[in-house]
Amino acid sequence: MYQLRLSSKFNRKTIGLGSDKIQALNLALMVDEEIEKCIINKKPIEVDVLKQLVHEKQVALQNKRLEGIKLVEKDDVRVLWDKYVKFHKNIDAWTETYLLTTIKTVTSLVESCPIQKLEQKTELVNWLFDSPIRTAKTSKDRFKLIVAAIDWNSKQGNIPRYWGIEYRDLLNSINIKSAKKSNNTENEEIDIFSVAEVYKIIEALKEETHARFKGSHAQYWKYIYFCWLTGCRPSEAIALRWENIDLIKKKIKICEVQVNASGKILKRQGTKTVNSRLFPINEEIKNLLESIPQRTGYVFRNKLGNPISQQALNEIWRNLLPKLGIKYRIPYQLRHTMISYHANNDFPIHKLAELVGNSETVIKEHYLKLDIERISLPDVIKE
Repeated sequence: MYQLRLSSKFNRKTIGLGSDKIQALNLALMVDEEIEKCIINKKPIEVDVLKQLVHEKQVALQNKRLEGIKLVEKDDVRVLWDKYVKFHKNIDAWTETYLLTTIKTVTSLVESCPIQKLEQKTELVNWLFDSPIRTAKTSKDRFKLIVAAIDWNSKQGNIPRYWGIEYRDLLNSINIKSAKKSNNTENEEIDIFSVAEVYKIIEALKEETHARFKGSHAQYWKYIYFCWLTGCRPSEAIALRWENIDLIKKKIKICEVQVNASGKILKRQGTKTVNSRLFPINEEIKNLLESIPQRTGYVFRNKLGNPISQQALNEIWRNLLPKLGIKYRIPYQLRHTMISYHANNDFPIHKLAELVGNSETVIKEHYLKLDIERISLPDVIKE
């Protein structure tokens, strides 16, 4: 059980915070924020009031958890998915990285899906493809795995065989390419930010405009700023260490990636496409790196001193963008935005491809969006 011990001014009294570490930390931050408000407003600080505040919050969190409890039946999609995943885990069919990224993501998706009956296949597809935070291609990729689980269960005799056949036929009938050509001339996979939006996000993180707790947003702004300036993949920026940065020769060696999921960090030498690549340090990147106090280990760390967690950032990102009046896109679109911005400002595509670790063909087909707006660097970030 975690406890919050107050200072000697309050006779070192304690407040019970429960057994969940993350919840206890959030409750402690809430108490700290309440004490700070009392000091600012010159109000008395009463321990009993603080204890009641914590108790009410704990009750609210418990009620929220109870609301999330759902009864399931043996042929619900989440049950079928669970059987499929357990079988493939037992035979070591998937790598640990795949389990902690793709499988974990689809598991969360299946668990949150309100449609669980196999008979509701049309409703299931509509729910998947109506999401504003996924592209049609991503939705189809997620659905493909769900269909694989249903088909596997039908072959195992867990459900009638016709369900596997019906869902396979449904999957094959979804044609993303033809839908794009008939409905939209633009590639919906390339949904870049405007440069103004990028700096609006960075400023909001830096100034904690919409942060609930002090430090919860500011810990990410330099990481996001770096991702935008370099076009690095998140896994590359998270893995970046000071030993691969030479501020004298003005070069960054990008040579490894990390997957940060489920509290585990999986490190792998080499990037997604090449063993390593060099990225030049311009004045803006140099100023950013020099503003980071530590000079050993990982470059981008959270307020606890650990490598940045992309999952934790994603949650903040998802809540922040609507508050800023910015259409939701995943943080990875910063890479698309950086590539499009420089290509549209006459930077040679073959050199750009070398810098970001892709071929010219991949850049043109999957990253580049022409005619991005051209604006100067906002003064708010210069310091």
